[in-house]
Amino acid sequence: MQLQSTSRATRRTLAVIVLLIGALLFASCGKALHTMTSNSGEYFDKWTDTTYTALPASYEPIVRGSEYGKINLAGVTNILYRIDGLPPMEYLCTEYGGVYHSKDVEPILFNEWEISSLKVCTDAAIIVSNETLTPEDETHASIIADTQTAWRDGVAIRYPSHLTPDENYTLRFESEDAPGLYFAIKLLAYDEDIYDVVVNEAGEEVEVNFGRYFLYDRYSRRCVATDDRIFRLLAGEEITP
Repeated sequence: MQLQSTSRATRRTLAVIVLLIGALLFASCGKALHTMTSNSGEYFDKWTDTTYTALPASYEPIVRGSEYGKINLAGVTNILYRIDGLPPMEYLCTEYGGVYHSKDVEPILFNEWEISSLKVCTDAAIIVSNETLTPEDETHASIIADTQTAWRDGVAIRYPSHLTPDENYTLRFESEDAPGLYFAIKLLAYDEDIYDVVVNEAGEEVEVNFGRYFLYDRYSRRCVATDDRIFRLLAGEEITP
């Protein structure tokens, strides 16, 4: 009887050990990073059969999440991260904020966004919002709509790289159309009017004064004129819609 009892105790102990080993292996697998490969700037996750391609660099993650995948680029291991609020099989980001989306997903881009907020930020390692505009405020709604329209439809001019702006902010737009992402462009003010040559409807080259206030994307180098209302808002002026 004693031998039988000992045998049963041994079997129970072995079963517990097997369960513990299985749990540890499962936990280890759960934390393993997806190994990805690169081809022509796209990333392929063989575990999920997902190919990721980059969004334009003006799109940023609002909150970078936990590690998800790894990829070897030129002998260096790079980590890809989840983006809070977005499924990792649809969107990932790099350590430096580049956003990638699955080629199975058709992202809604900024020109079609319905803006839920606009943060006016100083450039810093930690995003500091000097002012947040929301469409619930009538004046803010007008500024948001006109800024988005200016960016979408404005005449692109050559970026005045020979001048240093007097004021320099980053506009970060948010939308429920792309939860978890910012669209970020620069808002610049100069102390003199900026001129550029454009072709008019008659096909003639004419010099045009585009004013002092501009929206600028340092990645695509698109630069368009805008108005001064955000600067006036930051200065504490009363603005009507």
